[in-house]
Amino acid sequence: MKICFGLLCALLLCIGSSQLCAGEIPVCTGLAPIAHIVSTVGGDRVRVSTMLPSGRSPHDYAPGTRELRLAMGAKLFLTTNMLYEQRITRVLKGKVPVIDISAKIRRIPLETEGKGHHHHHCGLDHHSCGGDAAAGDPHVWLSPVNCALMAEQIALELGKIAPEHKAEFLRRAADFGKKMRKLHENNLKLLAPYKGRSFFVYHPAFGYFAQLYGLKQCAIELGGREAAPGRMAAVIREARKAGVKVVFVQKQFNPASAKALANAIRGEVLELDPLEGNVESNFNAICQALLKGFGKK
Repeated sequence: MKICFGLLCALLLCIGSSQLCAGEIPVCTGLAPIAHIVSTVGGDRVRVSTMLPSGRSPHDYAPGTRELRLAMGAKLFLTTNMLYEQRITRVLKGKVPVIDISAKIRRIPLETEGKGHHHHHCGLDHHSCGGDAAAGDPHVWLSPVNCALMAEQIALELGKIAPEHKAEFLRRAADFGKKMRKLHENNLKLLAPYKGRSFFVYHPAFGYFAQLYGLKQCAIELGGREAAPGRMAAVIREARKAGVKVVFVQKQFNPASAKALANAIRGEVLELDPLEGNVESNFNAICQALLKGFGKK
């Protein structure tokens, strides 16, 4: 299998350059939210491709021929070091520049089952969390502050490839950063009355968002596994104690456990999408969904 994978990569490397469009910088990313930031910063100077198919979770996805073709045809591969991206970035080494645009972001920890569950429940099985558990929470794009930092890094990297447009990239990144700060300040005001409140999700993707606004993320899933009866009973007790009436589920995951919890607390299930490309509208959607959940009695 490794031999076939290597041969396929070599073949795609040979044909990738023939697919480039003149005047555009072909950039490949692993996630739709990152692709959106690249498009915002690069404008019509870039052509962005995303490896992860729509509707798929990065936590259980293995890249195939399509993803290899996209990566090999790029002049720049931008990653947040998700586990599924690492298989390709190892192959790209020395062939296509690979940049971890999340390198300057301070990662929050992944908590294990034995350390409480107010923020994360990914456990020590890093394959279920999309990254190395020792490296912290991989969902770095779910914070407007982090997105502003990554936009600046993207502008600098694009500027290395097209120095004649560096000032334009930096200006676009600065404008994007202003939008993120304004959005963040607005969310701070809206969520301030609920500081310290808990919200329940199926998969713990919203840790950075929770930390930013002083909230507590409680996840049903532990280590990428369905909740056992004992675990579900404990979650139900805490949800009832906290007066929670809304459970959030990501559309990339099985909603059965979230629905079971909602039924047990006589509440409802609302959908959140951590992989929505348009980060501006998604941060607003997450904030409004939380406000709706906190307002339920």
